[in-house]
Parts: sequence; C-alpha cells; structure tokens
Amino acid sequence: MNDTKRRIEIFSFFNQNGIRDHLEKIAQKGWMIEKLTNFGWIYRPIEPKKIRFAVSYYPKASEFDPEPSEEQKTFHDFCAHTGWELACASAQLQIFYNERENPTPIETEPKLELEAIHASAKKSFLPAYFVLLGISILQGVMFVSGLLGDPIGLLANPTRLFAGFCFPLCMALCLVELACYFGWYSRARKAAAMGAFLNPPDTSNAQKAVLIALIISGGYYLVNTLFSGDPLRRWLVFLMCLIYPLVYMLVNGVKEYLKRRKASKEINRAVTIASSFILTFVLMGLITFGTLRLSQNGFFASADEETYTHRGMTWVIHHDELPLTIEDLTDVEFDGYTRQQSGDESLLLGKLDFQQRPRYDADDFARIPTLEYTMIVVKLPFLYDLCKNQLLEKPGNTHETMVQTYQRVPAEPWGCSDAYQLNDPEYGPRSTYLLCYDHVIVEIQFDWEPTNEQKEIVGQKLGV
Repeated sequence: MNDTKRRIEIFSFFNQNGIRDHLEKIAQKGWMIEKLTNFGWIYRPIEPKKIRFAVSYYPKASEFDPEPSEEQKTFHDFCAHTGWELACASAQLQIFYNERENPTPIETEPKLELEAIHASAKKSFLPAYFVLLGISILQGVMFVSGLLGDPIGLLANPTRLFAGFCFPLCMALCLVELACYFGWYSRARKAAAMGAFLNPPDTSNAQKAVLIALIISGGYYLVNTLFSGDPLRRWLVFLMCLIYPLVYMLVNGVKEYLKRRKASKEINRAVTIASSFILTFVLMGLITFGTLRLSQNGFFASADEETYTHRGMTWVIHHDELPLTIEDLTDVEFDGYTRQQSGDESLLLGKLDFQQRPRYDADDFARIPTLEYTMIVVKLPFLYDLCKNQLLEKPGNTHETMVQTYQRVPAEPWGCSDAYQLNDPEYGPRSTYLLCYDHVIVEIQFDWEPTNEQKEIVGQKLGV
C-alpha cells in the first residue's frame, strides 16, 4: 500500500459541510487527511472505518505562522477533551476528527460560528477573489479594446485569444463565488439571530466546469503552439510554462523555510512577498537576455538556413513556399529572391503574410520586382464583414493632413466579389488592392500595375 496519496480537491473556503462530508467518505475508503498544501491535499492510509469530521475556523491564524499560538493550542486541547483530535490545519481552516459514534459538536453557537467564518474569509478568501476579479476585469477591458482596435490581429493570435478566453472564465468564477458567499452570509446572519446555522452553498460544480474549460483550452493552445508555431514562439511558451510553476514553488519554499526557522509571521510575510517580486523580475530578465542572445546566435534558425552579410548586418535567405510568386505573374529571371511566410492562425482566423523580395546585395536591387500580400482566412462566416471593414477603414499609411482610402474598382478581372484599390490624395491610385473572395480576404501590393491577365492569375492562386 502507498504511504500517502495526493489529490487536488475543489471546495470553497467556506463550504465546511462539503469538506466534512468528503473527508468522512474518503475515511471509509481507508484514507485519513494529513496535510493541506498549495499542491494538493495529502492523505495517509488507515483501516477503513466510519469517522466523524468537523471543520472549524480560527480567524487569528495565518499561513505565515511558524506554529500555533498558545490560544490556538488551548482550543485544540479543549477539543481533544471532547474527543476531537486535530487532523490538520491550513491558516484559518482547521480540520478535526472524532471516532465516537455521536460526538458533541465543536461549535454550538451559530452566531459565533458564523462570525469566525466571516472573519477568516476577510483575511484570505475574500481578498484573493477580489484581486483576481479586478485582474480579470482589467484583462477583459484590454481584450475588448484590442478587439475594437485590431480585431484581425487579436482573433488570429492564439496567445491573445487564449488569454481572452481564460479571463472571462476567471471573472465568472469570482462572481459566482463572491455572490454565493455574500448571499449565504446575508441569509445566515438572519438564521443565526434565530439560533440556527444555515448550511453554506456548494459551488464545486462551477469550479470544476471552469477548471475543465481551462485545461481543455490550455491543452489545445499548447499543442497548437508546439506543433504549429515558429521556433521562437515555442521557446517562449515553453519558458512561460516553466517559469510560473518555478516561481510558485520557490516562493512557497521560502515561506516554508522561514516557518521551520520560527520566523515571525510579519517577517515571513514581508520576505515571501519580496521574494515573489524579486524572483519574477530576475527570472524574466534572464529569459529576456538569454532569448536575445540565442536569437543573435541563430538558435531559432533552421539547420539549413542560409544567410548573407550586407552593410555589416546579417540577413536570412528564406525559402518558404508561397501560394503566389512573381514567377507566376511575370517572366522575370532572377534567382536571388528571398521568399518568406509569417503570421498567426487560430480556430477563428488566419492572418498570413507573404513576401518575395530580392536580396539587399543584389545588383540593381531597386529595379527587381517585388511582391507582398496578406491573406485573411476567415473560418467563421460572421467574422467576414468585421475583417473586411477593418481593412477598408485603416488602409496603408497616413499623412499629417491626407489619408489614403480604398476605392471600389471592377472585381471581374480578379475573380472576386468585391475589389478595391488604394488611393493616395497626393499621388493618386496605388498598386495596392483589397480583394474579397468567399472565405479569404487578400491585401496585395505590387511595385508595378498588374495587367488583367495577371489579375486573373492572382484570383486563381489566392481566391480558393
């Protein structure tokens, strides 16, 4: 038999009945709660039997206490006289067990019991949820702002989209927990005044639903990034997945070390909080510095990547596959092109950028034709107009007093439903076009004016 086992338990801080009933069931299966930690509840094996549990709250306790206070020890001794043995404690939460058939309850005054729960909640549970709610609201505002300002960039970016999905879940969880607590507390005060204790609500199903949604979305995000993202993004995601648990474990280790050294709770709290900021700052600095150095040394480049030097700088020669090339459109004979594909893609949108440009050290660099285009792949039809309107409203570059705008042109040569050409108030029509196909919006820039035959080739290559 294993000496111990660790489980992740999901209970609200104030759900004493749910905790009690769970521990009684698991004791009948042969496990006794031994310790509550930030990494799960730890159980030790016992002979399966029926054991009574009680959950009590001691508001003066703190997770930074090196040991129970004398007043708390006196309370434990009093409980022991009535058969209630301390199983474990975590800050204000204390769990007792009793093997008697019908033991005398620890708490007999509903009003005092309710006051103890509320005083304990104000020290830990409520501040934590209010802070998380504030962060979630702030992130929600930032997400909406990004959605209004650059919906294509946001909805096509898996990282920003994942963050935008997570924080509303956290916000909903906070609202459920806080609403249930304050609603229960308000009713419980009225019941306590009449000498009765009102059982707290069980929000574990809501917590589990949020946790499952976060695990599924996080799993998809990690798989998508690790197998589809570029090397730099995979590296950064890997480091982020490493740094947060590492900082959490190191900070928790500092707290536990100071508790073993019998440091006062004031010193422990100050040092633990300071260490969390310092460790985060140091590790993030090391990651930033290390990533920049690795990037400069070509760590994120593929093994067969070619480079060249021009005017003291090193440039990469990309050989990516492009759906449309200059060779498809013209009879140019030049083998010094660099072809690059970049961009983001999510479950909602794909924003793919393509460039075909000559090397900077090429002879007659300025005379060699270039091609740049962006494909917006719309995977959900209701997002099509949103993307189209964004591109129409914010095209090209702007001058201090003049703004470039797209103007409708015949769509037939391109084989699309709508076509627009960029117009500059100072220089007139530009060779930049916005083409609207069924599920793809293409923004393409030439350095020459394309013929109708070339426009037809663009539609055949990109309008699928």
